[in-house]
Amino acid sequence: MARGEELDALIAQAQDGDVRAFETLLAGHLGQVRRFARAFAGSDTDGDDLAQEALIKVYKSLKLFRYQSAFTTWLYAIVRNAFLDSARSRAGRERKAEEPLVPEHTRGLQDESAPDRSLEQAEERDRLWSALRQVPAEFRSALVLFDIEGCSYDEVAAIEGVAVGTVKSRLSRGRAHLRRLLGEPEEERPAGAPGTPEVSASSNLGRRGS
Repeated sequence: MARGEELDALIAQAQDGDVRAFETLLAGHLGQVRRFARAFAGSDTDGDDLAQEALIKVYKSLKLFRYQSAFTTWLYAIVRNAFLDSARSRAGRERKAEEPLVPEHTRGLQDESAPDRSLEQAEERDRLWSALRQVPAEFRSALVLFDIEGCSYDEVAAIEGVAVGTVKSRLSRGRAHLRRLLGEPEEERPAGAPGTPEVSASSNLGRRGS
């Protein structure tokens, strides 16, 4: 991922219309953007389409980037707004489960010799992923950025344009909503470290790369 002077040069070239520079600039962020999109889409195909729409919006908005924040923060803010706009426009449409997130308690399990157990794990992941998509969009966005992508409170606050306290409130309310959807008892815990899920060990969100 480009940094420092190399990043500045790529931004300047992309702002001048250099498509190759733009592709290089975004190359290190495509995985994160696609994962983020999956929280707002009903299938891999829909998620990829949504990610593509968001990246087009980034390209069209790039000339407006003036270094008031880190490029990554600006990028995620544009992407998040595109996803929220899509979620609002599709409100009321039923969404089907797609490739699930890997829940915390199944991370690292690779026993493919037990098909029944694999099926059970897949069904559980489907349930978790489906529940995540039912969390209100503003809470869902905070959950994805913090619990999945490992952003800090400050980073999420900058991306969402709100105070850190608001981020913590959204995370708390989003996790409570997710627990209710999953039929799990709600828990009261002190805020976790940045990037550390505050959910129970038996549930919910996989980390980046899931």
